[in-house]
Amino acid sequence: MHEEKVALTKNQIAALRRAAETRSIQDIFVVACGGSLATLYPILYILDRETNAVHVSSVNAAEFFHNPPHRLGDHSLVILNSQSGTTPETVSAARLAHERGALTAAFTTVPGSAIETVVDFPIYYYDDPINPYPLLLSIFPEVYQLAFALVDLLNGSNCLPGMETAMEHLEAVCQRAVSDFAPQAREFARKHRTEQLIYTVSAGLDRCIAYILTNCSFMESVWRHSSPLHAGELFHGACEAIGKDTPVVAFLGLGRCRPVEERAVKFLQRVTDKLTVLDAAALDLTEIPEELQEYIAPLVLHSLASDFCLQLSHLTGHPMSSRRYMGVVKF
Repeated sequence: MHEEKVALTKNQIAALRRAAETRSIQDIFVVACGGSLATLYPILYILDRETNAVHVSSVNAAEFFHNPPHRLGDHSLVILNSQSGTTPETVSAARLAHERGALTAAFTTVPGSAIETVVDFPIYYYDDPINPYPLLLSIFPEVYQLAFALVDLLNGSNCLPGMETAMEHLEAVCQRAVSDFAPQAREFARKHRTEQLIYTVSAGLDRCIAYILTNCSFMESVWRHSSPLHAGELFHGACEAIGKDTPVVAFLGLGRCRPVEERAVKFLQRVTDKLTVLDAAALDLTEIPEELQEYIAPLVLHSLASDFCLQLSHLTGHPMSSRRYMGVVKF
């Protein structure tokens, strides 16, 4: 049913790779705002760990525009994300990057939008809560595929086909996880329905999904105070704010940063009675190749975390789409 859209996305990623192949790319900048920036974080994380051929940075779009990196130029690839295609800061950043001679690409859900007019390569993804598209066409799977396309380009490897296959299985894996953890999600909502503050704790690649849970789910969507605490930084000040009645959601991934997260969880188990742990080791990742599980587990945890917040929304009668300022007040 959506084969044409899947093929289009693959072709757009392939076109960007071919263009990058003709340039001597030394720096890659991922640039956006809010959750859109968090969804690009896997590009930085994966490339930092899979290749030494480029330097990768993640920069807020407004900061990128007002204080652009000195290295920005002909040997740069700038990857942006604006769901609407009209985010002013991101469009301005894209225009600046293009003017400085960088190769530019932007993820967006709106063909023909403002950001498409100022970048070299658009990459379309699909996000419709009313009539959902296959998960394969959402932002994270496409970002992962671009990341591995760039790994192959820079390393001369052939990792992308394995990632593409894994992404085809992702929706079934996530649906199973949400079903398996449905009782815990409902219990989380019951226990937290009156809580006004919920911290998140994570490390490694889990950082992007913890940020989304904090910024996009707890704060933006259900109007709860939150802060995404780094598991390794917890012991250097933030721990003093945690008491017996402090709600915390902690992530445990499968990657090399798991010991960092485990140390934080062990401490939190001692000091708060309101700890929720989302542990990738409890997930059924049967369809995902073992060598890719540490990268893909965060996406499954993201589905779980999203459902935990959704259940909180349902129980409190506060729609996830409610906004006081975004799209209502002119900033």
